[in-house]
Amino acid sequence: MYTNNDCEISGISVCVPKKQIINNKFLKFKDKKEFIRHTGVNKHFLDLKRSISTSDLCLVASNNIIKNLNWKKKDIGFLLFVSQTRDFMLPNTACVLQKRLGLNKNILAYDIPLGCSGFVFGLYTAFLMSKNMKTKGLLLSGDMSSRFIDFKDKKMLGLFGDAGTAVAIDYKKKASNFSYFSFGTDGGGYKNLIYNSDGMDLKKSKKFLEMDGAKIFEFALDEVPAQINKLISKSKNSINSIDYFVFHQANKFLLKTLMKKLKIPSQKIIYSIDDFGNTNAASIPITIFKNLKNKKNLKVLISGFGVGYSWASAILNLNNPKFSSLKKI
Repeated sequence: MYTNNDCEISGISVCVPKKQIINNKFLKFKDKKEFIRHTGVNKHFLDLKRSISTSDLCLVASNNIIKNLNWKKKDIGFLLFVSQTRDFMLPNTACVLQKRLGLNKNILAYDIPLGCSGFVFGLYTAFLMSKNMKTKGLLLSGDMSSRFIDFKDKKMLGLFGDAGTAVAIDYKKKASNFSYFSFGTDGGGYKNLIYNSDGMDLKKSKKFLEMDGAKIFEFALDEVPAQINKLISKSKNSINSIDYFVFHQANKFLLKTLMKKLKIPSQKIIYSIDDFGNTNAASIPITIFKNLKNKKNLKVLISGFGVGYSWASAILNLNNPKFSSLKKI
């Protein structure tokens, strides 16, 4: 377990493509109703023309939250970009966003190419930077799943959503800003969720995401509850002391199974998968954005898990972050 203090989330902004898919009308296969019941996805946003980049969404979300918080761009000390769908193999998309946002040249900026667990990894890194540099910064996370799924695979098309988020991180010395983090990595399962391309071999035909859902389900049930129970115990918390549990929105059946295994009351689990789908690196901030806008001084447990295998959980305080309006481009 790792600890951090004096840093907080001061704002969250979300941006999605304009095109919204309603699964009840869009999907056409035999077990459509069962698929929707199992995944929990009623509607979600996808860039079907594949014309928008993750950085486009994060750019809009960033400008939105900067304006909402009345931040001066010259005061932003770092920028982290968490995504599996970066603009290029190289350079880092964070460098591109520094220029597009008009930030200082002496800023610390780089990419973290992680997916479903990436927000928690990114948040820990952002907190370390904020505390060490005594500055504010941006944690941007998102994915354009439309870039790596096969549109002919209706189940993949019905599950994933495109989104970009901007989370404002601030250095503030407060007793309530103490947070706890735990991480896990097991590369032995890397083949079970893979986009099998290095981006360099131009002779290979176009690849799509490959996923062994059963293996991912088994991995999540083995590792996530054990990590969460250990984190709660070591941090001297309890299920009762946590106001809300915010899981990566993989699918609703998996989340409910985790809830039962951890014995979490149903009212403490919140969802965004019904309106946004599985948004990979963006799913945790989107879930907070969708459900906790009018609530203050909360203790939340967040947990992301998936590709890698990698998994990470954290307990943190949401004091009174500002939420910008949902943006669409």
